[in-house]
Amino acid sequence: MKQKTINLPNILTTIRILLVPIIIVLLLVDHYMNGLVFTNFSKFAWFISGAIFIIASLTDFLDGWIARKYNLVTNFGKFFDPIADKLLVNATLILFSSLGVLPIWMTVVLILRDTFIDFIRMILSSKGITLAAGMGGKLKTTFQMIGLSLLFFINLKIFGWSEWNWQNQLVLIPMYIATFFSIYSGVIYFLKAKSNLF
Repeated sequence: MKQKTINLPNILTTIRILLVPIIIVLLLVDHYMNGLVFTNFSKFAWFISGAIFIIASLTDFLDGWIARKYNLVTNFGKFFDPIADKLLVNATLILFSSLGVLPIWMTVVLILRDTFIDFIRMILSSKGITLAAGMGGKLKTTFQMIGLSLLFFINLKIFGWSEWNWQNQLVLIPMYIATFFSIYSGVIYFLKAKSNLF
């Protein structure tokens, strides 16, 4: 039976996409116009953006779970759910690095790894092969969401040798772990897939 495009999982996916620009606008307004909007806007902007990011991250879990549990999987969801995920995470990574909150090298590694894995999945999919993500990939996603959520509320300037101190590095621990599992799971995925690639 054909599933309706308008259902709860797809609504959650759409909400996640729509929340991303709000995060971007709030933090960019804070960065470029703080003091011109109203007093103490910075704490408000980072707190609201962090809350929105957490809500958006929860919809990432909920839409997939609801779709599978209640057989509400649609072509819309299959196409837009991963796009929404990438949009949320990659936009946040790039924004944090541009604002000096996250090391640029970390953002580059995380985005390149995901792009590499997506490319492999496209090749496998064209051959009718599906290779599920391993535990390393799931741990990477978990620590990445925890790490990014923390950075919204702590709002430390991490990138730059002048501010390279143990407090900043302590805050970055979840992101270091996420980066490790990103590389590790990427290598494992490639090794599992390589026999079907060439």
